[in-house]
Amino acid sequence: MVGVIAACMPVAAQQNDIPPKPVTAEQVQMLLDRLASDEVRIKELENKLAGQQHIDTKDSAAQTVDIKTLENRSQTAAGPATAPAPATATPIPAPAPVVASTSPLGSPSTSPDDMSSPHDHMIELPGGGPTLKIRGFFDMDLGLGSDANPLIFPEAAYGVSAHNTFQAGEFDLFMSSKLSDRLSFVSELVVGSDPTNEWGLDIERLQLTYKRNKYFEISGGRYHTAIGYYNTAFHHGTWFQTATGRPFMYFFEDSGGLLPVHNVGVTTTGLVPGTDKLGLHWVAEGGNGRSSNPFAAPVQNFLADKNHKAYNFAGYIAPEWVRGLQIGTSYYRDRMVPVGIPHVQQDIRSVYAVYITPTWEFMNEAVELNNRIDGQQHVYRTPMGYTQLSRKFGMYRPYIRYQYVNSPAGDPVNIYTGRYTGPSAGLRIDFADYAAFKLQYNRLYQRSITPVLDSTTANGLDAQIAFTF
Repeated sequence: MVGVIAACMPVAAQQNDIPPKPVTAEQVQMLLDRLASDEVRIKELENKLAGQQHIDTKDSAAQTVDIKTLENRSQTAAGPATAPAPATATPIPAPAPVVASTSPLGSPSTSPDDMSSPHDHMIELPGGGPTLKIRGFFDMDLGLGSDANPLIFPEAAYGVSAHNTFQAGEFDLFMSSKLSDRLSFVSELVVGSDPTNEWGLDIERLQLTYKRNKYFEISGGRYHTAIGYYNTAFHHGTWFQTATGRPFMYFFEDSGGLLPVHNVGVTTTGLVPGTDKLGLHWVAEGGNGRSSNPFAAPVQNFLADKNHKAYNFAGYIAPEWVRGLQIGTSYYRDRMVPVGIPHVQQDIRSVYAVYITPTWEFMNEAVELNNRIDGQQHVYRTPMGYTQLSRKFGMYRPYIRYQYVNSPAGDPVNIYTGRYTGPSAGLRIDFADYAAFKLQYNRLYQRSITPVLDSTTANGLDAQIAFTF
């Protein structure tokens, strides 16, 4: 073995000693020419690929626009449709565009993920679009007696006696989105039942707001009229309210309420410059006003029954040196045109003083609703008001409320006439961070409701669980 290795070593040494062949100038030039030719071919291929991608993009965009146009035409022909929004507080991303891939044979591949309707196509928004936030509210009630329902005017006003019943309250979806630093959107979609036991869908608020600064902001859409305090401080989520329901004077129009608590138009507000410590705010509103027909849809969302518009002016102070104190007033004016009678001049004046802290709640409001038929001196005056006091002890908050509504007989606009007055007492227990149990007793004195029913006394007990999700 050693001999073999020794015999091979001279051969290897001879091979290593062979000098490499020199590279000629012709070989170098050939290599350079070949590299230049390859670069030209690569550039041509890149240009062809870029052009093909541009064509595909244009075709895809055209297809998306055409599909969106067809979808809009289809929706216009079929009429507006509203689908309930998902009850989630997380952002909802825009659907990704559907891209059709091609198989080697040239036909589109059909994987399960690609099996979607053409109507799923959507033009992508810059940056993915604004974030939509959704907050939900719901309440469930057990009502005992005719004066127990927290959502509609006292049932005895209908001239019937109510039975003990479980009641599904309002399913409220509060949605908000910030479109820019100064532009935002708010809406409330409410699903609720009524004495007919039918479910109804209402868009209670729908506002696009531009806020320039703390001195000026303007909103357009459907909003809560700035009459008094309760109507703008508490909306449709009963979880926010201490009591099981709103005072009679602020019941919603489609629940028998006498005031135009909703309006469709424009509302503006802001802080008066130089009054930061006093907290002097102004409010100016103009809208369609309430329907002149008391038995028609009360809120004029689309068509108004008169050219004249309702307007409302309000102001309030919220001084820094007394946190929780707010004092305000408002004046509302409208001209209504009921069928069969001359025009009715309506004006509403309100005044209030409230003091609300995490521990104390003390609210006092008074409103005077005046209706006068053109050509007559007589004014149909409806005074109304309430007082509510509560104090929190840990998770417990006992409260009392006294309320008063007196609508004269023969009023040309009010649905219900007569006097409704009485106390309520209750206890709210916040047994969880976002859920509360309420137990409220109501005693209601009623007089001159109808020619048949002269006076009566009603009682009611309402047990409610309200929560937000």
